[in-house]
Amino acid sequence: MPTETLPTRKQIVEENVSTSLVGSLALHALLIGGVLAGGLITRARHPTWGQQASEAGAIQATMVAALPLPPRQRTLDKGVLTSDKPSPAPAPPTPKAEPPPKANEVLIPVKAPPKPVKIAEKAAPEPSKRPQPPVPEPKKATTGETAGVRIPQAVSQLKNGSASTTVEDKSFGERYAYYVKIVNRKVTENWNVQEADSAASNGKRAIIVFTINADGTPADARIVTPSGSSTLDTSALRAVQRVDGFGPLPQSTPIVVQFAFDYKQP
Repeated sequence: MPTETLPTRKQIVEENVSTSLVGSLALHALLIGGVLAGGLITRARHPTWGQQASEAGAIQATMVAALPLPPRQRTLDKGVLTSDKPSPAPAPPTPKAEPPPKANEVLIPVKAPPKPVKIAEKAAPEPSKRPQPPVPEPKKATTGETAGVRIPQAVSQLKNGSASTTVEDKSFGERYAYYVKIVNRKVTENWNVQEADSAASNGKRAIIVFTINADGTPADARIVTPSGSSTLDTSALRAVQRVDGFGPLPQSTPIVVQFAFDYKQP
């Protein structure tokens, strides 16, 4: 009796691998076939775009000469909110007649409103036949009639007060302002404030007027407004007299200068 040979372990492994490969190939082939078959079926049901078929969609157009307009809406003859003829105003209500009084009632008479009292107009008084004295003119000047205040054309501030210069010829001060400043500076430099009594001169002003000749020398210095302090008046007058000259005038006509000395303790 012949003996059967048993397959070896290597043979068993090779058979299992080959069986697995065959099954995997068969499964993949089945899947690919199913995908292709589904695509063919879908393509048969839904034709692709652009195919040349007689039954493809088409639109038929007909040419006409004119198009009909939509029907015209009906216009109302009478407006809802307005009208050509305004409506008449409603008639006022008729007053109701009062019922007659009853037997036991007494009507109260209504008094008429009182008439306005006429006031007699007063006659204008007759003018007096006697001559009246003239009305005196007011002593105070009205607005616009007072003389203008003269503003100093040069002012110098000092430790014990201030000194201001004004030229009576206004046009000279406007044209030659530099010369007015020279006059103010030289007089101020020659004013010895210590000559004035501080107690008697505090808060007071002395005004000196003098003439400047064509060559620039001062002359005819005098006090026109005394301050009330003799020492202040003397120091102001000496301040002008100490100046030898201011320099030749820019014009040939002499000028009159007013110089004010204001004393004030620091």
